[in-house]
Amino acid sequence: MYILNSDKTILIVEDDIESNNNISYLLKSKFAEVISAYDGMEGWKKYQEKNPDIILTDIEMPKMDGLALIRRIRADNETIPIVILSSYSHSHYLLDAIPLKLEEYLLKPITMSKLNGLLQNLERKGKDNMSHSIDIDENIRYDFQSKSIFQNGTVLRLSHLEISLMELLLKRRGYIVSYEEIEYALYGTQEVSRNALKIVVSNLRKKIIGLQIQATPKLGYRLS
Repeated sequence: MYILNSDKTILIVEDDIESNNNISYLLKSKFAEVISAYDGMEGWKKYQEKNPDIILTDIEMPKMDGLALIRRIRADNETIPIVILSSYSHSHYLLDAIPLKLEEYLLKPITMSKLNGLLQNLERKGKDNMSHSIDIDENIRYDFQSKSIFQNGTVLRLSHLEISLMELLLKRRGYIVSYEEIEYALYGTQEVSRNALKIVVSNLRKKIIGLQIQATPKLGYRLS
C-alpha cells in the first residue's frame, strides 16, 4: 500500500543531483525511508544493502545504465515494482525495457501530481493483485484466474490476443500503454502491421459494449 505514512521504502536512482533531491523531497512524506543513488552501480549496491520495496530509476547514467541495473535486479527479484524515469529522448530505449516487467514509465519533468498518480496506481495494483477478479465498471468484471470476462452476468468469449490486450490494459489502467509494448505482449518479436493491433482493439470494443479503450495518436491505447 503506497499511501501517506507508508511503512515501505523507495530507492531513487538518478544521476542528476538536483532532480534526485527534488524527487526525494516530494516523496519523503509518503515513505518510511527514501534512499538515493546517483549512478547505476551505486543503485545496485543500495538495492542489495537496503532491500527497498519500490525502485525509481533513470535510464542514461554513468557506470551502469538503467536498463542494465533493472536486468540485474530482475535476475534477483521478479516482482519488485520498478518505474523508469524517462524523457522523450529516451523513447528508443523503451522497446528494450518492455520484457523487464516495469510498472510505469514516468515522464520527466517529475511533479508531485505525477508522483501521486503513480502511487495511486501502485496502490490500486496491489489491491487488484490480492483478488483474482476486478470490476471494470458496474456491469463488467474480468477474472484473471479463468481468463474470462463477464458483462451483466454473461460470459463473453475472447480470443487469446484479446485476453492478452485486456490484461495489459487492466494492469496499466488509466495510463497510456505504447503501441510497441502492446505489440510485444501480443506478438512477441513477430513483425506485424499496426493495422493488426487496430483490428484486435476494434473486436474487443465490439464484444464488450461500453468498454472505454481510448486511442492516443502516435502513442498507444489507454483503458479509462
